[in-house]
Amino acid sequence: MPDNHLSLWTAIQSALREEISHTSYETWFANTNLSSIDDTALTITVPNSFTKGGLEKRYRPLLEQTVSAICGRPMAINFAVLEKKERAPVEPTLIKGPAPTSREKPLPLNPNYTFTHFVRGNNNHLAYASSIAVAEAPGKAYNPLFIYGSVGLGKTHLLQAIGNHISTDTSPKNIMYTTSERFSIEMISSIRNNTTADFRAKFRTLDILLIDDIQFLEGKEGTQEELFHTFNELYGQEKQIVLSSDRSPDKLSGLQERLVSRFRWGLVADIQPPVWETRIAILHEKARLRGIEVDDSIIELIASRISSNVRALEGALIKAIAHSELQGTQIAVSDLENMLPEEGKRPPLTVESIKEEVATQYNVKRRDLEGSSRKKELVQVRQIAIYIAREMTDSSFPSLGKSFGNRDHSTIMHSYMKIKNLLEDTPLLYSEIKEIQENILTKYTRRG
Repeated sequence: MPDNHLSLWTAIQSALREEISHTSYETWFANTNLSSIDDTALTITVPNSFTKGGLEKRYRPLLEQTVSAICGRPMAINFAVLEKKERAPVEPTLIKGPAPTSREKPLPLNPNYTFTHFVRGNNNHLAYASSIAVAEAPGKAYNPLFIYGSVGLGKTHLLQAIGNHISTDTSPKNIMYTTSERFSIEMISSIRNNTTADFRAKFRTLDILLIDDIQFLEGKEGTQEELFHTFNELYGQEKQIVLSSDRSPDKLSGLQERLVSRFRWGLVADIQPPVWETRIAILHEKARLRGIEVDDSIIELIASRISSNVRALEGALIKAIAHSELQGTQIAVSDLENMLPEEGKRPPLTVESIKEEVATQYNVKRRDLEGSSRKKELVQVRQIAIYIAREMTDSSFPSLGKSFGNRDHSTIMHSYMKIKNLLEDTPLLYSEIKEIQENILTKYTRRG
């Protein structure tokens, strides 16, 4: 891949990671690549027709918007399925130990997520120091370790750094990194496939269990019950448990109190947004890892415009680098000022913004969610929008009825209950809805 193509693809990947959840990115984009680009279109290679169909249906608008913004001109997206002879060999997982008995492949550890590449500051000192202690003495130092903080501050980096550090130990350890969403999906799948014994053997024989985004277990009673017993089994054997969340244990609503109490048994460490000096250091480190020298004025401008999110800092830097290489000129501060508006308060979350997000996710028009069409696919998308609006706002069923085409409140209630009942038995739908909710929370301010 030419250098300018590599920079563009890196910028696209970084932007996508800001927009969608980690699990969704790994599911749909991990095995994709940039094949070619011309003045009007970009071609992405995908491993199979299933992935192509999923990207066409769910992510084409997002990809076109992202690529067009980075390239500075409208760009179309094409997908090409790799021929078998073209497919690259699957890289081995960094997770040591016996192969998992579940049908689901484990999420791999990112080799770039190490303690060496993690920029320390006063905002994350406790979380970093405790993670080092856990990595050097798993099951002995702090067990469990619970790390919390807002989106994009480095929680996933620290969890995977622990796994990467332990996996280099001379004595093999059985390590599992996963998300609460993935844990729930695997559990539901095991029930449906009559493989609960395999599922329990997979998770209860681990040496190290790393679970990201534990907040997404809220309201999932069956999954919480399974995690409770898994936690007890591992803790009783002095096996290390590390958890992350977007808030502290005390603020996790919808979780069993006995489970939350166990989260407090070890150490609870928070990560705050980075201060100015730390943001500068982060940007210099990201540029160094890419082997690129960036002028201090560019670094300082990015640090002044973005203050709350490490992931957004990296995304802005990559965007600036890609723009410079695609244009073949050094990026000017004035150009970057136009590309990076001042970071302001997120707009308030409303039913209208939820409808917009759901419509974008499923590639339909917002007015279709308010209309009278009875097409099966559209009806379910409408029901999903109603479910999310009810869950994430304080809107009543009658008020939602007005927002969704003046429907009767009983129709709205039926739609809500239909999706609520489907979630327990439909892992893919559960995953999709959680992803939409996560995207909404990164873009809007929720009242209350």
